[in-house]
Amino acid sequence: MLMADTLAIFLVVVGFLLALPGLWLLCLGLWPAAVGHTTDDCSAGLLFPFLVGIPISVLAFFATAFASSGLGPASGFVSIAIICLYVLFASVGIAGLSTAIGRRLPSPADAERPWKATIRGSVVLELAFLLPILGWFLLLPAALIIGSGAALRSVRKGKALGSNPEVA
Repeated sequence: MLMADTLAIFLVVVGFLLALPGLWLLCLGLWPAAVGHTTDDCSAGLLFPFLVGIPISVLAFFATAFASSGLGPASGFVSIAIICLYVLFASVGIAGLSTAIGRRLPSPADAERPWKATIRGSVVLELAFLLPILGWFLLLPAALIIGSGAALRSVRKGKALGSNPEVA
C-alpha cells in the first residue's frame, strides 16, 4: 500500500468523524422538538429504543440489499438513497443520545450555549467508535439502532420531526 493510499483512507476517516457532529447538530437545529424527545427517551434508558430500532435497521438493510440487486441500472442510486435516509432518520435519535451523554458530563458553559452538550456527547461517542473491534462492530451499529428506535418512538408518540415547541 502506498503512502498516498494510506493518507487517503486516513483523511476519509477524519472527514467522516468531523461530519458526524455536524450532522447531529443539524438535526438538533432543524428538529429541536424531536431531538428533545429522543434525548428524554435516551436519558430514561437505552433498551426500549434499541428494541424498537432493530426492525427498522433490519428493514433498511434488506431494502438496501434488494435495491442493490433487483432494480437494474438505478440500483446503485436507490441503495445509496435508502442508506442516506436511514442514517438521517437515525441521526435524529443519535443527536438525542449525544445530548443525553453530554448532559451527564456537565459544564458551566451549558447555561449560555445548550448545544455544547450535544458537541461534548458527540465527541465522546465518536471517540468510543474509534475502538478497533468494540467501536466498529458493536458501538457504531448499536448507536444507529438506538438512534433509529428513539426517532421512531418520538414520531410514534405524535411528535412529528417538523414540530417546533417554540411556536406554541
